[in-house]
Amino acid sequence: MTFRPFPILSVFTLAALALLLWLGSWQLDRRAWKQDLLADFEAVSEADPITLRQGLCEGAASPGRAFADADARPGETGVRVYGIGPEGGPGWRIFAPIAAPECDPGTVLLAEIRFEPLDTARAGASGLPASAEPVTDLRFERPLGEGVFTPPSAPDGFYAYTPDAMGEALGLRPGALSPDWWLARDTGAAPTFLTQTPPERHMAYAITWFAMALALIAVYLAFHARAGRLTLNRP
Repeated sequence: MTFRPFPILSVFTLAALALLLWLGSWQLDRRAWKQDLLADFEAVSEADPITLRQGLCEGAASPGRAFADADARPGETGVRVYGIGPEGGPGWRIFAPIAAPECDPGTVLLAEIRFEPLDTARAGASGLPASAEPVTDLRFERPLGEGVFTPPSAPDGFYAYTPDAMGEALGLRPGALSPDWWLARDTGAAPTFLTQTPPERHMAYAITWFAMALALIAVYLAFHARAGRLTLNRP
């Protein structure tokens, strides 16, 4: 076999191939990460509710662990965080501050108190306007911070968990909001960020990227063969 590669084309092909393989591996890592989170959620979602003291002072807090504490009550006003309501429509999740127990003095958690749908929101497949919903059941969750594609937040509406900006909007001292936990509506289902793109979809994405890598190799070799730079030396 004789192979005389085009230098510049080969460099760009290798770079593209490395990117495709990295994207496929990244999707496999995301799949494993979500599988672990879903397994952890299922393990604690049926456990008895715990108080703030048990969760924060005794280390019993886990994502999905139900919360019940008659002595810990959030305020009536808070910050608005964009999200999906219990009826499936978009809107604002309202989180109010709640003081942590004395084992962590000065720390404040956010607790979800109600959901306010957008004016154009509809309730699932019914087509009816979504309704405002108070929150009665809470659980511990690790809020998601800002990402590459997260819209910019402002005091009148946040799109990710930004403790410093949220604390400032609530008039709290710098660093008061917990960087690790908030108390979110307990729907009984796994968090939306785990169910919107389940592990199986990440596997499909990974297969797609790896298939594109194979196709790139095939096109690269076919191009060289057509140009006479890849030939089989037959006897």
